[in-house]
Amino acid sequence: MLETDRVTGRVFPLEITPSDDGYLRLSQAKFRAIPLVHLISGLDTEPAGTVSASVGATLADIAGFTEWASLTTPAVSLGWDWLLEAFDREVRCLRLGEPRSNIMLLDRHSRDLGHTQTAVALALVVDEMDWHETVADYVRTRYA
Repeated sequence: MLETDRVTGRVFPLEITPSDDGYLRLSQAKFRAIPLVHLISGLDTEPAGTVSASVGATLADIAGFTEWASLTTPAVSLGWDWLLEAFDREVRCLRLGEPRSNIMLLDRHSRDLGHTQTAVALALVVDEMDWHETVADYVRTRYA
C-alpha cells in the first residue's frame, strides 16, 4: 500500500507514467490504495435550482464542488459536484453527477474499462468516502 506523510507533505512516486491522452491508467485495487486528501471546495455562484424570474420567496439549491488529490507523483485527481439537501430535519451533502478525474481504470487484463465504467467505479469510491464533513467545514470557513 502506498503511504503518505501528511505532516511533512512528502510526495511519493506512483510509478506510473501518464498516457499521451493525459490519463493515469491503473487497476481499481491500486487506485483504492492511494490515499486522497482534500484540496479545495467551493460554492457554485448560480445553483441550478434558482429561479430568477419568480416573485417573493423562491426555492434555491445550495450546490458546490470539491477536489481531492493524492500526495503522489504524478498526482491522482478526483473531483465532483455536490448538492446540499434536507431530509427529515437532517441536512447533508450529496454527490451530484459523475466525478471528474485523470484516472482511467483497467480491467483484470489491463485493458481500459472505458469512460462509462470508470465513471461508475469512481462514483462508487466517492460514495464510500467520508467527505461530507470535510467539505462542509471547508466551505463554512471559506465563506465565513
